[in-house]
Amino acid sequence: MNSINTVPPSPSALKLPRASSALPSQEKLVGSLAGEQRRLEENHDALRVREENLREYEARLRVLQDEIEGGRPASSVTRRTATPFLRPSSKAPFESDAALQVAWEKLHRARELLEAEQADLRAERNTTDEKENDLALREKTVAEREAHVAARERTVAEAEAGAESPQPIAAEHTLSAITRLTRGPFDMARSVFGQKKQ
Repeated sequence: MNSINTVPPSPSALKLPRASSALPSQEKLVGSLAGEQRRLEENHDALRVREENLREYEARLRVLQDEIEGGRPASSVTRRTATPFLRPSSKAPFESDAALQVAWEKLHRARELLEAEQADLRAERNTTDEKENDLALREKTVAEREAHVAARERTVAEAEAGAESPQPIAAEHTLSAITRLTRGPFDMARSVFGQKKQ
């Protein structure tokens, strides 16, 4: 089980050839060093110009930021390009925080009032719906009672009519109790004052 694997040596060994012609000459080295030095100086000059441009840009941004925060025009800084959408007579949009705060408070108060009014309207609507439902239920109950009373009066009238006279008067027995109650005072007045003669 303990077998050792040995790898046989490869016939081709890795060797780098050394040739005397591969060494660069002194003149080539000096020329390449001079070229590298020029490139480094050019890169250094380009970085210096870029840093100077960035500092000028940062100064312009700071002046603009101060102008916006202070609401005052910029000091005498020469600009290469005009600032877009900024006129010399324009002011900062939210100059005073107090005015902005007052406006926000008014908005919140108006919103609270609107929500309170909506809640009251909902409550009134629910109350009105409940009253309408109660009224409809009472109307139905009164109609049922009237029908029951009318049926009962018919049975009483039939019983009295059968005992008193063979033929009841149709108009008296078909009228409901409420109709007779409302017509009663007028009938009495006619009988007292007499009917109009034509």
